[in-house]
Amino acid sequence: MNRALIYLWLALLKRQALHFVRGLRQPGALIGIAALGFMAVFLFRQRHHEWFAELVRPEMFTGGILIMLCGSVFKGFLQRGLVFDPPDIDFLFTSPFTQRQIVFYRLLPGYLYAFVQGLVFLAFLSPHLEHPWVTTACLILAQIVCFHLAAGAAIYAGTLPQQLHHRIRWMLLAVYFVLAALYLRVAWDFRIIPSFMASPIVQLLFHPADTVSDVGTAPVFREWTRQLMMDGLVGSAAIWSPAWYLVGFVIAATASLGLLLKMKADIFETSLAMTMRVADRRVRLRQGRVADVQDVRPQSAELPKLALFQGAGAIVWKNLVVAGRSRRGLLFALVVTLIYTGFLIALRVVLQRLMADGGELPADQIQEFDLSLMGLLLFLGFFLQRSFPFDFRRDGHHLVAFRTLPVSAFAIAFAEIAVPTALCLAFQALGIVLLMFFGGFKWEMLLLLFFAFPAIAIALNGVWNLHYLLAASKRAAGRSGSTSPVGMLMVVVLSFLIFYPAGWTAVHVGNRFVEAGGKPGVMLGGASFLAVQYVVDLVLVCLLAKLFQRFEVSRDFQ
Repeated sequence: MNRALIYLWLALLKRQALHFVRGLRQPGALIGIAALGFMAVFLFRQRHHEWFAELVRPEMFTGGILIMLCGSVFKGFLQRGLVFDPPDIDFLFTSPFTQRQIVFYRLLPGYLYAFVQGLVFLAFLSPHLEHPWVTTACLILAQIVCFHLAAGAAIYAGTLPQQLHHRIRWMLLAVYFVLAALYLRVAWDFRIIPSFMASPIVQLLFHPADTVSDVGTAPVFREWTRQLMMDGLVGSAAIWSPAWYLVGFVIAATASLGLLLKMKADIFETSLAMTMRVADRRVRLRQGRVADVQDVRPQSAELPKLALFQGAGAIVWKNLVVAGRSRRGLLFALVVTLIYTGFLIALRVVLQRLMADGGELPADQIQEFDLSLMGLLLFLGFFLQRSFPFDFRRDGHHLVAFRTLPVSAFAIAFAEIAVPTALCLAFQALGIVLLMFFGGFKWEMLLLLFFAFPAIAIALNGVWNLHYLLAASKRAAGRSGSTSPVGMLMVVVLSFLIFYPAGWTAVHVGNRFVEAGGKPGVMLGGASFLAVQYVVDLVLVCLLAKLFQRFEVSRDFQ
């Protein structure tokens, strides 16, 4: 490694730290950091809880490592080149540095991230680990291996033709599906492969090869994976076993780095093209444009005849047309919904299998379990709302023009968040329908969830649009908006904290009802949660309208 590159990385790291500290002078950034610190302190005080111990089970730990490895390879393969900052391109690619030195320089931020991640893991999960320091070191080395694999996959993918790259991408997805099926079968005894795959007819199709189900039930493979699960890093292994795991991860990190540095593929042309694409995408996101502007003449859409799409409804119609043309985003949201719902269905199927094997549960506990699954489905909105930017986030270059419309600011703000909220509810409704095939739900709970899903979807989309309008107002006033990962993390934390007033009210109302001698006040607590949350949603929409109304004033201030 060149000493000049190490000095450059340390100087840039110091500059980013100073920029972050200076940003704390802004009230919004300070509040976000305070909220993040509050959540970290809360989780640290609860680190001895039982559900923290569930996170370090051998099955969970092995599954997490598998997701990290597969996700790193797939992400790097999609990049087709290393991504640098544009100033680094002008300096590194024109300086007398070797390709190995440049690749190692690109890995330095990942090494720092792996070290910080290991410290966080040690701080929160050390009470539940038999060998905390060894496990933390193995996790850091595993993350480093993931960075090496991602960089190697990105360099290798840059040398492939477009058509071959497209085929290998789908082959990787098929391989990951098989790995996921084998992991669920061995670790959780959940069969994602249908039973007819082991039928004699299917065996004739694969003769003399093995069927798909034979791979997961092979004695050698099953015994090896069972030993891996039982003798994991967090299990009751022998004293020498953690040391061997540590040696294995060290060898893996060293070997992956050596293979990465020995790659002969040229990184300069592919990295330059990928860096320009990423930089262009960042500029488009700052300007409120998700897709690139093309010279192709757009297809016209027939104007609506319903009175609903007049006035502010015209914005709703425009966003619906844009959403209908964004087939890739809708397909991605559908895949996320099916995967997330499939995980919840797997939990319900495991419960049914345990009950069929002799486990008995009262009817009220089964109902509480089904209600918990529905509650987990509420969190699907956190993943979906980023896939539906059909609101202020996509209309950044139209904000000033919208100010001239003869419509109130409140109506425009409500119309902007209507389409992403409706799409989130539609995909969540699909998950509810799928879950209802595997569990029974009372009509009172379904009615409560019917009103809970819109309240949460409006709050999530309102928070992200509020963040975007704040950044747009700063840019219009001549100040640069924050697009750093820390800023995104603060928005995510605020997305959770926005439900704190409603949750606090629901808990206290439910506890007060229990103290009065009645049954647990689930319905009463849920009703109070909805009442407070809808008030918070109304306040969020009013804030959006106020920021939108003052946007032109900030622009004139420049």
